[in-house]
Amino acid sequence: MQAVPGRAGQLLERGLRTLTGEGSGAPDPVRARRTDMWLAALCALLTAINLEDVHRFGLVTNYPLSLAAGLLAAVTLLWRRSHAWVPALAATFATLVSDDRGPLVFGAYALAAYGRTHRWGGILLMGLFYAGTRDLFLPLGYAGRDPASFVLGSIVVPALYGETVRRNRAVMSALRERARQAHAAVDQAADLAVVQERTRLAQRTHDGLGHRLTALTMQAAALRLDAGADPRVREGAAAVEESARAAMTEVREVLDMLNDPAGRRAHTSPVDVGRFLGSLARNMRATGMEITHRTQPGLGEFPAADGRLLLRIAREGLTNAAKYAPGSAVRMNLFAEDGEVRLDVVNTAPEGERIVLDSGGMGIPGLRAALAEVGGRLRTGDTQDGGHMLAATLPDRRVLA
Repeated sequence: MQAVPGRAGQLLERGLRTLTGEGSGAPDPVRARRTDMWLAALCALLTAINLEDVHRFGLVTNYPLSLAAGLLAAVTLLWRRSHAWVPALAATFATLVSDDRGPLVFGAYALAAYGRTHRWGGILLMGLFYAGTRDLFLPLGYAGRDPASFVLGSIVVPALYGETVRRNRAVMSALRERARQAHAAVDQAADLAVVQERTRLAQRTHDGLGHRLTALTMQAAALRLDAGADPRVREGAAAVEESARAAMTEVREVLDMLNDPAGRRAHTSPVDVGRFLGSLARNMRATGMEITHRTQPGLGEFPAADGRLLLRIAREGLTNAAKYAPGSAVRMNLFAEDGEVRLDVVNTAPEGERIVLDSGGMGIPGLRAALAEVGGRLRTGDTQDGGHMLAATLPDRRVLA
């Protein structure tokens, strides 16, 4: 609708779109059905008003039949989207008994806007049929006028507008599809950038940290196997070697996560938490920490996710004790009761000079969040003797034989 330029053209186009129920995009089914009902009601009202007017002048030979034909043609507008030929044919045949052209306007628009194949052939047949039969079924006093203007105003113009709306709808649909494809391309590019960055970070970690941990493991193993070394030195070297191997295992898990963010190669093997905690306690004793460790007998293995979380909690507790309570005695207990698993790490008051190390402040909050995800909880606080306590509880999800 660009025939009328400027603001007036925009207002006219907006009004016609409102009248015909067309927006800039495809309406939802409920709104479309409601629009069709309003249009059918409007067409029926206009038909009734027009027929009543011409009936008073005696220009309708059979008023009840003309009114029934016009109302029936208006009702068929309910199917204008799915069966556009129905209102077009109904409006055309209604002109055999009535000269009301209201249904023709809506029928021609529906056929042009929603018809599929041969819609313009159908519109041409509508015009020819109306022009050829118009004078045959009307009173003599109403005949003799040129039907060309009626065909143009009642059929051709509405059909042209319907074609305009149809093409506009196709353009909008194509633009929406292009926008969707553009968004998909941007998302794909962003995902690719994330994968590339993950791969680069994994490679740098492997080349740097992996190499250093491997060298440390080999050096500690060589020192442990040195027969001439002091037994305490060999014991310390064994602890360093075990720690380095554990760290290398964790590095590999992190690299797997970076290379496989979707988790397709996630580690799902059960974890013997008791054995790992014993190894961790032994390593910490080798550094001079006074630590006692007790694991409830018969605990068995834990699911992979729960096992890694328990090991993470134990490391956090022992690391904090080493940093903030040097010289203290540490007690670490793991047990299960009443459908829950509990891990306690408790240290006494510090007796030595505190080791000054920067803290990222992410350890305890990160553990709270991780435990909350699995339905667990974390409690921390000072003890009566001036020490510190870290107690974690999570649901017992072990698979017991």
